[in-house]
Amino acid sequence: MRIIALLSLLFIWACGTTAEAGHSRGNGSCIDDLVHYQNMEGKRGDAPLFEQSQQWRARAVEQNVQRNVAKCEEYLEEALRMIRKSGGQYPTE
Repeated sequence: MRIIALLSLLFIWACGTTAEAGHSRGNGSCIDDLVHYQNMEGKRGDAPLFEQSQQWRARAVEQNVQRNVAKCEEYLEEALRMIRKSGGQYPTE
C-alpha cells in the first residue's frame, strides 16, 4: 500500500513540474542560446541559409568571448532564425 501511495505522489509531482527548453533571451547568459543552436544545427543542415547561419553563430561566439552577452544573443537569434522552419518552410533571406 505504501508503494502505491509513493508512486502516486511521484506521479503527481512529475505531472506538476514544467519542462523548459532552457533557451531564453535576456537572461544574462549566452550559453543556453549556444546550446540551443548546437541542438538545432545537426537537424537543419538542409536549410538554404545554413552557411550564413554558421557565420552569424561564429560572430556570436566572438561576442560571447568578449562578454558582450546582448550582442551574442542578438547574433544567435539571427542565426537561429535562418535555420528555423516557419509554417514548414525555411526562410530564404
